[in-house]
Amino acid sequence: MTNSHTMLCRLALLGSTATVLCATAFGQTQETTPGTIKADGTATTQASPPPPPDTEGLRPMMFTESAAGVGLNAPGFGRGTAMVDLDNDGKLDLVITNSEGPDALMRQGLDGNFRPMNKLWKSPMVLDRSWGVLAADFDNDGDVDLYYPNGGFSGPQINTMVRNDLNVSGEMVNATAVSGDAGTNLASNFGGTVLDYDKDGDLDIFLTPAATAAEPNPVCTLLRNDGNLVFTDVTVAADINEPGDYRHCSAGDIDNDGWMDIAVGNFEGDNRLYHNNGDGTFTDIATSAGAADPLKNFGMVLDDFNNDGLMDIFVAKYQYVSQIPSGLLLNNGDLTFRDVRMGSGMTVQGDMGHNVGDINADGFPDIFIGTGHPNTKRFDSVKLVRPSPSGDLMVLEAAAGSGFHERGPTRAHGIAFGDLDRDGDIDVYVNNGGPAFFPSSWEINNLFLADGNSNNWTSVRLHGIKSNKDAVGARGAMIAQDGRTVYRTRLIGKGFCNTDAPDLHFGLGESTGLMRLNVEWPSGLKQTHLGFPEKVHSDLYETAIASVGTPTVGGNITVNVYGPPNGTVTLFHGRAQAEIEDWIEGGIYTMDVPRTFESTLPIGPTGTVNVTFTVPNDPGLSGNQLFLQAKIEDTTGVQPTTLTNGLVLDVQ
Repeated sequence: MTNSHTMLCRLALLGSTATVLCATAFGQTQETTPGTIKADGTATTQASPPPPPDTEGLRPMMFTESAAGVGLNAPGFGRGTAMVDLDNDGKLDLVITNSEGPDALMRQGLDGNFRPMNKLWKSPMVLDRSWGVLAADFDNDGDVDLYYPNGGFSGPQINTMVRNDLNVSGEMVNATAVSGDAGTNLASNFGGTVLDYDKDGDLDIFLTPAATAAEPNPVCTLLRNDGNLVFTDVTVAADINEPGDYRHCSAGDIDNDGWMDIAVGNFEGDNRLYHNNGDGTFTDIATSAGAADPLKNFGMVLDDFNNDGLMDIFVAKYQYVSQIPSGLLLNNGDLTFRDVRMGSGMTVQGDMGHNVGDINADGFPDIFIGTGHPNTKRFDSVKLVRPSPSGDLMVLEAAAGSGFHERGPTRAHGIAFGDLDRDGDIDVYVNNGGPAFFPSSWEINNLFLADGNSNNWTSVRLHGIKSNKDAVGARGAMIAQDGRTVYRTRLIGKGFCNTDAPDLHFGLGESTGLMRLNVEWPSGLKQTHLGFPEKVHSDLYETAIASVGTPTVGGNITVNVYGPPNGTVTLFHGRAQAEIEDWIEGGIYTMDVPRTFESTLPIGPTGTVNVTFTVPNDPGLSGNQLFLQAKIEDTTGVQPTTLTNGLVLDVQ
């Protein structure tokens, strides 16, 4: 491995073909040839040469394969994976799905080793053929429930809902029979994702079925969460009716309108890009958006690859025959995308397992691709993604030089990202193995622990109060002192139906110093923290105020307060609007001095309280504005003092 932070390229003319040999920062050589995608969807060449990279923060990150040493080699027929804290002890656990047989719940102990908990936690022994796992707090009670999309290539099966009652009875309870349409959905479900599509504060489920002989033209399914872990199938009402042979999907807000959209990979036809209309319905805009990209798509993942604040798309393509590279689609900001794969260095491989995460902490999401087949093991591919000088994207192959090939070729499917050992670097768990109907395709799994590099980072776990408790759909923007902004969005269900660790991990590259964090919550509430620390794991609760009622001179309005459970709130007001950064208080005052403070009041255990605010009895305020804000303090010390958003009161 080289310590060089640059990529040295030399161009050699071989007849009429230009071949680029690139020695990457990971000590590898990649040979590619340029080409284009034809109108019929085929490519003239296998790949294309990457342009010279922006090398800032492009530092090597080595990984050590450690599964057996901590009890996570877990042999089986690997599908999707979840990296979550099941028992709320502050340590990340793993849910390892199996295409036949019980799915493994692996608890991380204080010593960093993992132990199977199926029997102790009385996890339902469902002999399903899981194709992934959606780990989310579906009932908003503060712990992570599990939903397994089942069937896939195995044919129609009922999905499985497991309620987490570890904090009550110490058990994981099979809630399939009482979960409404979530427990009666009979389909060959291949994948799924989680979103609060109607912004009612609880998490809904979207499922993607594969075509079978029994159902050759299935449509996707949208399950609305009605509370108490009961779901209703609203597919028809949501105008989701396009048939296909679907694989995997992800959800995210592609146009920053506050409503989560859905991207779906279609294996035998056009992909789907369901735009959320905000009225309970969706419209497939894949064709007009330039995201249809037909044929052999094993999934679509939404992420912001160039940190411009817009969600881009990675298209996982299983393309050995037509030689179409995996897709990279950049968001133009107008509900259209431009295809930048040709010229990026993106290559052709059989993309099955896949997921996206920043594995080298340079601030740009990278792509892990599992290329195994039921009949054949293959080496995985890891693409470091960077913005190119042209404003598009470039990719560097990094798998072998980073240690990901230490165990040789595999059949990699489920891939989960997260800082499993809490040392500040993103680790990777890979669930290997083919489907159970190929008995010889079982494999042991891989845990790749990151060895660290000199890039900076910080990590935030968001807790919704008005929004869903998992904060799915919340977007954080970390702004460094040098002005660089890194965006991260809280998502559940991406890649091969994986659930990544709940933390927003901000790789910061070479940026250092105290930072500013802006959070936009699914509820529409916003908050800002100044002086955010580097190289720490932090927790933040949704913290804001909103008003109800018409402000009149001497009259009362109600102020809805959201913040850390059992914290305190102090309202204050002023008459001169301003925007004053206060790095000592850690926030922004929305009014100038003088400021008049009210009495400090407690916030309830749910993180909410309604406060009565009396407008000053000053006739001079009539027809003018008064500015209201609050200081929120967490009595447990978990969250720093927070200055909320400001309210502008038009006094009658």
